[in-house]
Amino acid sequence: MIVLEEIKKGSLRDNLLIKRYNPNDKYHNLYEIASSLSALFKSNLIHGDFHSGNLLSEDEFSIYISDFGLSRRVDKSINSNDIYGVIPYMAPEVLRGKPYTKASDIYSFGIIMWEFTSGVPAFNDVPHDFELSLQICKGHRPEIIEGTELDYVELMRRCWDNDPEKRPTAKELSEIFDVWSTKYLMEMDYKKRKSVPENVHVINHPLSCYTSRKIDYSAKLNEILSQELSSKIVIDEGKDINELSEDLDELKI
Repeated sequence: MIVLEEIKKGSLRDNLLIKRYNPNDKYHNLYEIASSLSALFKSNLIHGDFHSGNLLSEDEFSIYISDFGLSRRVDKSINSNDIYGVIPYMAPEVLRGKPYTKASDIYSFGIIMWEFTSGVPAFNDVPHDFELSLQICKGHRPEIIEGTELDYVELMRRCWDNDPEKRPTAKELSEIFDVWSTKYLMEMDYKKRKSVPENVHVINHPLSCYTSRKIDYSAKLNEILSQELSSKIVIDEGKDINELSEDLDELKI
């Protein structure tokens, strides 16, 4: 038996509306999350199931990463048929059956960044099914919330880039949020912190699913995406090799 400290405030997902109405929270919270993720990566480990339900809020200021059931060493191979996760946080390359990497955790971090600005779980208004997975692979992402700081939006988009090579490292994220957390200070006075209006509630789509489950349609995703790319690329006298290369890069075939 292992006795752990009780986290009375629950997960970050349980507190997203509070974060939305106290927007400066996100800078310090994300600094702590990025720092913890960086420490994990330094140990040559990846989380593998990184989402707001696995981030625990001890209080307004401290957040811990939890649930390492799918965590593993970076160099440990995994069968492409054994893909598990929560679809809104899964990187497109993982949905397509490629190995989970540190960059895949960074993609999930980008989705969590968006949730701090929205107050709701990502894609909570649509079914979490094959169609959503297909759209994510095509580059579909949550709609940017009006009023979000431009620097924040740019960093968020880097995190959820379709190309894993273009995503920032956890160390870079930690350094950026370290600076931003001193620029945008959290409200420490509990009396001045904003509460969620009583008429504001989150209603998720009945076919949304925020628990990890097996994804067994990577081959079908790749087949559809390959067919669409083949129909798009038309070799003619006006298209040079550089243009063809850009077309291939779009879907990372």
